[in-house]
Amino acid sequence: MPTPTPHYLSIDYEADAGLLVGRWQRLVMPFELHRGYARLLDAAAEHACRYWLIDTSQRMIGVDATDVQWMMDKFFPQLQPRLGRTTYLAYLMAPHQLAGMLTDRAMPTMDYFDGRPYDLARFTHEEQARAWLRQCASQDAQVA
Repeated sequence: MPTPTPHYLSIDYEADAGLLVGRWQRLVMPFELHRGYARLLDAAAEHACRYWLIDTSQRMIGVDATDVQWMMDKFFPQLQPRLGRTTYLAYLMAPHQLAGMLTDRAMPTMDYFDGRPYDLARFTHEEQARAWLRQCASQDAQVA
């Protein structure tokens, strides 16, 4: 039986796009962040989906340094063993969130993700995020 989706996170699988969409509904506590990402990973594994759109715009503020460290040390390393190949995560955020991330020293620069079995990008417009994910899927299809 699948784990129920927490009320602070909506998760939808768009089969026609081959896309997992997770939308955070509010600011969350660290334990909720962990549970939410565990549920996202379970849903991705259930659908064999490596293309994720994660909408954080309703959280109002970003994650703190401890949450960032948890993501890098604990969560991201689970992706390839569970999903098999590179996972692509498009983060959708409000402009003020992105501006804060770009100046936050706790946040890794984008080159941190080079050569890892997951890739991510940050966006302030959903269509740009979806276009990036389509491009990633297209490039993956050419390699496969």
